[in-house]
Amino acid sequence: MTAKIPRAWAMVLAIVLVLTTAGQATAATAGTAVAKPQRPNIIFFLVDDMSAELLQYMDTVKGLAKGGTTFTGYYVADSLCCPSRATMFTGQFPHNTGVRTNEGYDRGGYRAFAPHEGRTYAAALHQAGYRTGYLGKYINEYPAGAGYKVPAGWDEWHVTAAGGYNEFRYQLTRYIKEETPAARPRDPSDGTYLVDELGQRAVGFIERSRRYAPGEPFFLQVSPFAPHNRVDVKPGDKEPRFPPARRDRPKTKWPAGEFPHGDCGGPDCAGIDVSTLPAFDEDTADKPSWVRREPLGPKLVAELRTDFRNRIRMMQSIDDMVERVLASLTERERRNTYVVFTSDNGFHLGQHRLVRGKTTAYDHDVRVPLLVKRPVAGRQDDLVTDAIAQNVDLFATFLDMAGIDPALRDGRDGRSLLPLIQGRPVRDWRNAALIEHVKPNPLAPGTDPDADPRKVGNPTPPRYAAVRTAGELYVEYKGDPKPEYYNTVTDPHQETNDPGNPRTAELAKVLDDLATCGKPGRTSCWTAAHLR
Repeated sequence: MTAKIPRAWAMVLAIVLVLTTAGQATAATAGTAVAKPQRPNIIFFLVDDMSAELLQYMDTVKGLAKGGTTFTGYYVADSLCCPSRATMFTGQFPHNTGVRTNEGYDRGGYRAFAPHEGRTYAAALHQAGYRTGYLGKYINEYPAGAGYKVPAGWDEWHVTAAGGYNEFRYQLTRYIKEETPAARPRDPSDGTYLVDELGQRAVGFIERSRRYAPGEPFFLQVSPFAPHNRVDVKPGDKEPRFPPARRDRPKTKWPAGEFPHGDCGGPDCAGIDVSTLPAFDEDTADKPSWVRREPLGPKLVAELRTDFRNRIRMMQSIDDMVERVLASLTERERRNTYVVFTSDNGFHLGQHRLVRGKTTAYDHDVRVPLLVKRPVAGRQDDLVTDAIAQNVDLFATFLDMAGIDPALRDGRDGRSLLPLIQGRPVRDWRNAALIEHVKPNPLAPGTDPDADPRKVGNPTPPRYAAVRTAGELYVEYKGDPKPEYYNTVTDPHQETNDPGNPRTAELAKVLDDLATCGKPGRTSCWTAAHLR
């Protein structure tokens, strides 16, 4: 026989049961909220003029590949500083940003970029709650003098103007929103090598982020001038064209460094020779007219050898800086921080008999390293992808890492690399990259740090547009009826031009779409980047 519960007691038990169940549901909901992963921190190292062969001399930066992703097919849209950086900041190709050169009088520089400052990834990340900091080189001709303007989206602003190219004589802004909200302080150099100073300030930014924005994510961009050359180099200068930190210079020369031949990251600098670079001093008879020239002479080769070794020495201070910044992270921060390393463009030193510079569509100028170390808490195997990626993708990538609205993230010319970084399968990825360049006006007023002081013997390309696929390079030059074509599978260093190849007709159609993509009434750049 079953005992009966009085109706009053039954109602009490029912109420208790409802309250208990509701409490458990609330606790479960709260537990879910606590368990929700925090948005990751992002550290972005952007160096200046680093060619791909320099990576092998950098132990710390190479180490980002461990537990990270290496992109072997990463191309810049324009191998010139200001247009390339504008593309990174905005996620748009140079023909859509309108930033075409380094100088304001010549469709470039800060004058052309300033209208975009409110629509960079910094503005989007700041609005999403990130504490943001920028250190180093910004945009060519940015006025970093008294009363300087801090662009939208940055909580800390430590930049310098052209003085940064010599690495020792510079003035660095010091804007910290929480400490100097109305002031615009600047610090003169105390002789500290600029890369070292940026490393110190980067550590300071991370420490202040813990203090002023505890529990909130941060975005830190560190952009040294190295390994860019000094400007206004004159014959007979004792200071090298490419100035390493004092400690990395040869011990036998003043000011004495720490190693007999300087620090080249392990190998003896004396055993490193620029002439081993692929396509160095190669016969250019098959090239377009602007490239063709006589063989490099012994004196010039000796100069380039010195330049190459000094560029490697300059990379050691960058490697030290990266190590210092990463060592400052707490274990908790390492578990939730992406580290991105790349360059704004590459550089050539004698390849194809081109003396010093960039701006070409050849791989040594446009194909640069891109390494992304994932948070320690995430996937930890080493990934390598040959997917075609471009600097136009960085805007979407940073927004994707931060979990920002996909409509904003994917509304421009590039797409997020995050699925590739995380090793997720990606369907219908691009198979063509756009490379474009406008020849700067040599008569424009001002000082272009990338202008070549050599009046003869070191040609720069005319205006061009190019398409790069996994196995081909196709270039069209203004004023030249013949294109330039290379099968980069059989000719990876672009040494044998084949302008009559039947493939040029199809690639010309692809380039027609890419060169005007994103303009009103034209194909979107993402659609145009898919070969028909």
